[in-house]
Amino acid sequence: MHDSRQPMNAQPHSATASRRTPVRFKLVAWVLAAGLAAVGIPSLAGAESSAPRITLFASSVEAGGTLAVALDCPPAKGPAREIHLAFADQRIAFFPHPAKDGTCVGLVAIPLNAAPGNGTLSLEWAEAGRRHTRTVAFRIVAGAYGEERLSVDPRHVRPSPADLERIRREQEKLRRVYAAGIPERLWSSGFELPVPGEVNGAFGTRRVFNGELRSQHSGVDFRAAAGDPVRVSSSGVVRLAEELFYSGNAVLVDHGAGVFTSYSHLSRIHVEVGQRVETGEVIGLIGATGRATGPHLHWGVKVNAVTVNPLSFQKLMAALSGG
Repeated sequence: MHDSRQPMNAQPHSATASRRTPVRFKLVAWVLAAGLAAVGIPSLAGAESSAPRITLFASSVEAGGTLAVALDCPPAKGPAREIHLAFADQRIAFFPHPAKDGTCVGLVAIPLNAAPGNGTLSLEWAEAGRRHTRTVAFRIVAGAYGEERLSVDPRHVRPSPADLERIRREQEKLRRVYAAGIPERLWSSGFELPVPGEVNGAFGTRRVFNGELRSQHSGVDFRAAAGDPVRVSSSGVVRLAEELFYSGNAVLVDHGAGVFTSYSHLSRIHVEVGQRVETGEVIGLIGATGRATGPHLHWGVKVNAVTVNPLSFQKLMAALSGG
């Protein structure tokens, strides 16, 4: 098993027809292939009538989830330029929609510990030599997460001073890796599950190790046999391939546009840092290294350096790709 204190994963409808009114709303409607409808966002009139037209794919998102936002790409003809979208300290990177020409998509990560209530996106753009700003609201809803109790090597519950220093170095290394992610999207379709096994460790579960509550599970555990192949979920570049204190033998793949996937507790690693990998390529073998109770795969996803639910992320990517 695996938890969010480890360096690899720590940190943190129906379609609506377009319409126009003098001051209120310009609702944009197009439906994702999976059947989800976009949620229109107000467009200001008057001096800000050329505000960038953005669309949320959902009006609410669960803590630990991923919110997708669409924008005309390139922006529709008009004076709006230098468009930026942010959530908290996340600067959202936009990339061409995998299935819709003329549309760009940005991904917003909602931290697992985000409080339920109103969330706010900050939109900024340049027009006529001035900067303009506005906010876009959405709802954050609480996730329903269980609890599990696990017995592991005491060293992985109460690390020694030497281990704590190692953990600190690994966390700093990973922070730099996530900060240096490739801005362009490297994947061309959805994200596949890395192994076919059943899930035996859900995202967000509170983990009690050796009787001590330590964290919430920052990824998904898949049941698998030692030596089974682990396949990369989508195209990207390997940014880390080494043994870590909590994660054991681990691989970290940069998919561009702020998206990373991680694969932990491997018995063997079959890739090297800097290597380009393609969807389905074997990157290692199932093992039980690091903080683990037996052979399995811990699969993690980060968006904008924030841990998100891998399964809901995978479903969102499938919807975007028309799968």
